[in-house]
Amino acid sequence: MAFLTRDTVKQLGSSVFNYWFGYVSNLGLVAWLCSRAWHHGHMLVTPGRFVALAALGLLSWTLSEYMLHRFVYHEWPSFLSDGHDLHHQAPRDKIGVPWYLTLAIVVALYYLLALPFGRVTPALLMAFNWLGYVGYCISHHASHHWPCKLPWLRQMKRHHALHHAYPGTNWGFTTSLWDYVFCTHQRFATRPLRQARRG
Repeated sequence: MAFLTRDTVKQLGSSVFNYWFGYVSNLGLVAWLCSRAWHHGHMLVTPGRFVALAALGLLSWTLSEYMLHRFVYHEWPSFLSDGHDLHHQAPRDKIGVPWYLTLAIVVALYYLLALPFGRVTPALLMAFNWLGYVGYCISHHASHHWPCKLPWLRQMKRHHALHHAYPGTNWGFTTSLWDYVFCTHQRFATRPLRQARRG
């Protein structure tokens, strides 16, 4: 996509409106996907199946997060990796994937999956996968902007700070599980983090 120059990517992803409206759009997506599992006020799956699909959807987010961060944002050159590079250069800037792009991709993916698998199972898996994404967005924002008083948030912030210092490691954010599984976990800094974050 030659028309998506670095300046265009920065313009599309750096507006304050885009950053904050992304939360509204993404929560709307979660609600819309969940609504596909209801018909005339009745849930189309048993409560047990709903809970199982919800849990699987949340767990699937952690792997999706790792794969997206590692490959789409770091290893495969594209306008998305350019946008993510801007985040590495200025971690406190409010940069996000354009909300309308994620909206279009998620809706299109749902309809593609609904063709072979029906409307309910893909809807609930994707709804809770995307709810995991919203949780990631909030915690990622917190790691760069909020004081970290909670122990889990402090640990998450340190794990992510090491990623900014050593971009080839710590691709998981909400959990370091997949970094351990794929041997990409960086536990200690070998140079000062403050200096390394600028790169």
